[in-house]
Amino acid sequence: MKSETMLATEKMLDVVKTLLDEVQPESLFVKILEVAKEVLHADAAVLDLAGETPLHLSNPEQVAISISAVMQAKSEKRAVVWNQLDDDSADLSKSIVQNQLTSIMVSPFRTPDSEAGYLYLQRAAREEPFTEDDSNLFDAFVNVCEKFAFAAFDRLRDKESLDVLKNVVRKDGIVYSSEKMAELITLADKLALLPLPVIIRGETGTGKEVIAKYIHRHSPRAEKPFIAVNCGAIPEQLMESLLFGHAKGSFTGAIDNRKGFFEEADGGTIFLDEIGELPLNMQVKLLRVLQEKHITRVGDNREIPVNVRVISATHVDLEEAVKEKRFREDLYFRIQVMPIMLPPLRERGQDVVLLANEFLTRYGAEYGRGKFHLSRNAEKALLSYHWPGNVRELENRIQKALIQAVHGVVQPKDLGLDDTQAMVKESPRTLKEAREAVEREVISRALKDSGANLTLAATILGIDRKVLREIMERIGLKKEDFK
Repeated sequence: MKSETMLATEKMLDVVKTLLDEVQPESLFVKILEVAKEVLHADAAVLDLAGETPLHLSNPEQVAISISAVMQAKSEKRAVVWNQLDDDSADLSKSIVQNQLTSIMVSPFRTPDSEAGYLYLQRAAREEPFTEDDSNLFDAFVNVCEKFAFAAFDRLRDKESLDVLKNVVRKDGIVYSSEKMAELITLADKLALLPLPVIIRGETGTGKEVIAKYIHRHSPRAEKPFIAVNCGAIPEQLMESLLFGHAKGSFTGAIDNRKGFFEEADGGTIFLDEIGELPLNMQVKLLRVLQEKHITRVGDNREIPVNVRVISATHVDLEEAVKEKRFREDLYFRIQVMPIMLPPLRERGQDVVLLANEFLTRYGAEYGRGKFHLSRNAEKALLSYHWPGNVRELENRIQKALIQAVHGVVQPKDLGLDDTQAMVKESPRTLKEAREAVEREVISRALKDSGANLTLAATILGIDRKVLREIMERIGLKKEDFK
């Protein structure tokens, strides 16, 4: 029959293995607190770390600790136990009785940032007190966890150093190393400080809302609301009410006065995504708001002033839309003061691998799958794929890969990229055949991804809609075949 201490030791070793999956110091410390409380059957646990970035974790949230116990543990530099029966310290005995405890156990806890931390456990009254065996086990546990902490900080420093060597930048949730993204962020930083309308242009899934939020967070309006509106997802009959609000009784179902998105964003930023999808009648009303800086609710005659910065976004070729009278020229010039062109993922080089690793870390933790990494073949597949859906498609493929991957390694087949490398199935014999074969393959993919929408397909391909039509006629492709 194994002793309780032996069983506790075995359980601790099993649980400690889970700490190896925690690569970030912050998540490691949270796990340490959970494990200590569980394995040593404590009713409350506190981990307090001093240093450049102090950290105080408590489970439950509010725990009254004994400062005398902490000071004594630090002075003795080991895990120490105090019970109700102990009379070595009047202060400790008083603290135990006042807080209705059976016993307290504390150990110093060192990190690379500081040696002034501690791990504190306590058991409530009517529970068995901590024993000397518990103290020895606790001491060993803390010793191991300190080593984990030092290793986590070392990994973090190594990663930061490697990022510097590779020119990797991590800024406000955006990670990149490509020159195109560096130039874009530099421009975004400048625009954030200016009260100009900004339009963000790029293919679907490139992260236009991410950049819009970045500009807002770095602007003088950062403390005010950021309201995102997808113009292409709002039914036309509801659009005016949702954007500008409505008065009570203005239509069936209007049981009260309601603010629109512009009023909600007052003082802050409104992000009009897919502005190219706005119906013409709404374009007229939006232009009036941008010019006069006030809105009028549906069913009301009062003019309500609004102070809103407008950031818009579109994947539509607005210049072509203006020519075809689908987008008002005056509104185009009003929102087009300063454009930002978001590069497609296929033009960002190594950024695709950086982003894939970021998604692996995020969703690996969220799904409870632990730490995963990309195989070399998976990295090659990511770099050679054309990414019609851009960052959104990459995120989706990583999420699916985490469900299918085994042994902590993501392979091309887990990403669904194992058979996408060959652009042409049969080797063409002439240069003309080779060009047409590649054009056919790439355009076919764009048409499939866009649902046979020629404007969207042309945007994905980075060419004019008329040019796309001419190429399709030349190589014999019909959009009807892709609906």
